[in-house]
Amino acid sequence: MKIIIAPDSYKGSLRAEKVARILADGWKSIRPKDEVVTIALSDGGEGMAGALAASRSGKFIRIPTSDALMRPVTGQAVLLADTAVLESAEANGIERLTSDELNPLAATTYGVGTMLVKLLEHGYRDLLIGIGGSATVDGGAGMLQALGARFFDRRDLLLPDGIGGGGLRDVARVDISGLDPRLTQCRIKVACDVVNPLCGPNGSAAVFGPQKGATAEMVKSLDANLHHWAELWNDPADHPGDGAAGGLGFALRKILNAQLVSGASLIMEYSGFTNALPQADLVITGEGRSDEQTVCGKLCACVAEAAAKYQVPTVLVSGALQGDTAALEKIFSGCFSIAPGPVSLSDAIAGTEKNLLRMAANLAKLISISPEKK
Repeated sequence: MKIIIAPDSYKGSLRAEKVARILADGWKSIRPKDEVVTIALSDGGEGMAGALAASRSGKFIRIPTSDALMRPVTGQAVLLADTAVLESAEANGIERLTSDELNPLAATTYGVGTMLVKLLEHGYRDLLIGIGGSATVDGGAGMLQALGARFFDRRDLLLPDGIGGGGLRDVARVDISGLDPRLTQCRIKVACDVVNPLCGPNGSAAVFGPQKGATAEMVKSLDANLHHWAELWNDPADHPGDGAAGGLGFALRKILNAQLVSGASLIMEYSGFTNALPQADLVITGEGRSDEQTVCGKLCACVAEAAAKYQVPTVLVSGALQGDTAALEKIFSGCFSIAPGPVSLSDAIAGTEKNLLRMAANLAKLISISPEKK
């Protein structure tokens, strides 16, 4: 048999590449003669670069940059044969800040631009950017500054680098004549499954601002600032996906001509998962928690949908199954929680490796019951 093990990360516990290795070990402990292919996946958020590095033998490089508050940090990107892969959260990520430091009025994407410049210096022109996990609502202005754009206030004075969401209201004139000319040679794809527009009740500030520390008053200010930002670019601010990462999606699409695409579909293509499906007998996927929202375009559902096109059954192994599982059971051939019983979240996380190993072994035993699968 040929088994494809293609999980997402178990958020807060294990990255996808380690989940895949453990599941493979469990399966092979029972059925050592099977062909087991491990392909770590991601929807474009946390773990995207690592997943692609694992599946395509990518090379990690470290890049000096700055976090969302302009403090020096070191981020990393992955270099593939023809594509550079960057998670923007390596610079502007919310995980780099403490809860007391969250401030979307000040937080900036400047460090993201710094990392892009370094990738351009390495000679890469095909760029894949995942933009999940941000602490910013600056419309991508900071990133543009790092790439050479200049912004001026109403007195035509140059605004300082590292503009945040609160500073967008001060921008009266934009000058992109100094943008890095190498950007015109770039083909940029943005892995993004967010469909929110830049502004409005479903926009970046309203929907994601509170997660980044915005109070109700700050949300109003940020949304007004983003409206102003869009007007400077003569944009209606209603394009799906522009609200991703606090408007970083807007700047990438509008100014850098990036293509916003489904993160899950893109990673499945880049990782080789799609090409591996035709000869597969079974796919095993998984995530940290599954519920009715899983079927609404999340990675594991995309895996099952792709496998179904080749009549390959897909089994879901999740850290936890919550709520009504009927919707999950319609698209997966089997849905399992790896938890051995009712446990606390901390105990569940601590036991993830052991529970994954046991689950894979038990699935392999079930397959072995069928005479034609021996």
